[in-house]
Amino acid sequence: MAHPETPITQNTANKLRTVPLWGLRTKSRLMHDLASLTLEDAIRRHRGEARHVTTRFRALTAAQQQQLIVFLRSL
Repeated sequence: MAHPETPITQNTANKLRTVPLWGLRTKSRLMHDLASLTLEDAIRRHRGEARHVTTRFRALTAAQQQQLIVFLRSL
């Protein structure tokens, strides 16, 4: 948590803003560096503060992972 006298911009200056998922189905390249070609790869590449995303995705059954991917492709 930021010190009360520390501007919020200092805490977020080196962080990437997550792009909204609207229109995800029309994207051919994913992630901030556009290096992921599949949703599965983009999920698995999450690091740092978003590492829990990868962990939770891997904990899903194959059917649940597929359901999530189908949902994401509908956006």
